[in-house]
Amino acid sequence: MLGRIWSLVWKEALQLWRYKLVLIFVLVFPVWNLWSVANMVSQGIMHIPTAICDEDHSQASRRLATILDNSRGFEVAYQVSSRAELEQLLKYGTVKVGLVIPPNFESDAQENGASVQVLLDGSETTTALVAQAYLEGLAFEYIRWLLGISPAQAAALDQLAQNEPRVRVWFNEELRREVFQLPAEMAGGVAILAVLLPAVTIIREREAGTLEQLLVAPMRSVELITGKSLLTLLITLLVFGETLALNVLYFRIPLRGSLALLVVLTGYYIFIEMGWGLLISAVARTQGQGFVGAFVVVILEVILSGQVLPVEYMPWLAQAASYLMPNRHYNTIVRGIMLKGYTLGDLWPEVVILGLIGVMLYALVLHRLRKGLE
Repeated sequence: MLGRIWSLVWKEALQLWRYKLVLIFVLVFPVWNLWSVANMVSQGIMHIPTAICDEDHSQASRRLATILDNSRGFEVAYQVSSRAELEQLLKYGTVKVGLVIPPNFESDAQENGASVQVLLDGSETTTALVAQAYLEGLAFEYIRWLLGISPAQAAALDQLAQNEPRVRVWFNEELRREVFQLPAEMAGGVAILAVLLPAVTIIREREAGTLEQLLVAPMRSVELITGKSLLTLLITLLVFGETLALNVLYFRIPLRGSLALLVVLTGYYIFIEMGWGLLISAVARTQGQGFVGAFVVVILEVILSGQVLPVEYMPWLAQAASYLMPNRHYNTIVRGIMLKGYTLGDLWPEVVILGLIGVMLYALVLHRLRKGLE
C-alpha cells in the first residue's frame, strides 16, 4: 500500500516539475500577495489631496491651513480664491477634500466660535471617511491652539484632559491594521493552493487520458486520494512556512501560542480544504473549468470567512453558509493562536466542525470516484 502511494506521489512531483509556470505560481504568488497587502494596509491612506479657499486671510486661518498641511493625512495642493474654483477641483477629482474658511473667521473663533465648511468627495467613500476622521483629530489640535490665547480657556482644557478615560488595548496594543489582516491573508493563500492544486492535477490526468488508467489500477480509492493529496499537502505546508516566517520575522506579527500546534492544525486544515479541490476535479471536465471552480470556491470562502465583512453583520443565510467554509474556522484558529495564545482546549469547537466538513467533502469525493470506477 505504501509503495503504491509513494509511486503516485513521485509521479505527481515529476509532473509538477515539468510545469514550471505552475510551480513558480505556487511558490511565489502567496508570498507576493502577502507582501502587497502588508504594504497596502501598513501605509493606510495618507497625503489626501486638499484645496483651501481662505476668505479670511487672518493669522487664525493661516494657522489652520498650516496644521492641515503639516499633518500626514493631508497635502494642501491648492490655495484657491473662490468657492467655484474649489468646487471644480472636487468635481474633476483633482482634490478629495476642500475647506472653505469664511470671512471674519478669526474674530468669530475668539468670541462665540467659528465654523469651517468641509467638502468631501463622496465618490471614494473610504477616503472620505478617513479624511473625516483625520479632520476631527486636527480640529481638536486647532482648538487647543486657539485656547492658548485665553488663559481661562486653557485652564478649562487642562481640567478636561485630567478626566480623559484610560484605554488599554489587548492583543494588538498598537492597533496596527496588518496584525489583523495579514494572518487572514496567509490563511487565504493556503486555501488557494489547497483547493487549486488537487483540482488541476486530477483534471490534467483526465485531459491526458491517464485518469482512466488510474481508476482501473490495482489500488483502492483511499490510496488514490492519499497519493494525489500528499504532494499538495507538503507544498502547501512549505508555502505556509514561507508566509508565516514573513509575517513573524519581517512584519512583526506576534506568535503568542504554540508554533507546533499551529503547524499541526494547518496540516489538518489543508487536508480538509483539499476536499473541495478533489470534489471540483470530480465534476469539472477541463482545466479551465477547474480553475474557475477553484477560484469561485476560494472567493466565497474569503467573503464568508469574515475577512471582508464580519460574519455577525451578514444576513442570516450567509452566516449559516459560512459554517460550511473551512476558511472561516481556520481564520479563528490562526488569529487565536497567533494573537491570543489559544491552546487546543480553546479551539476544539473549530477542530470538530472542520472534521465534520472534511467527512462530508471526502464522502462526496469517494462517491464520485466509485461512480467513475463503475
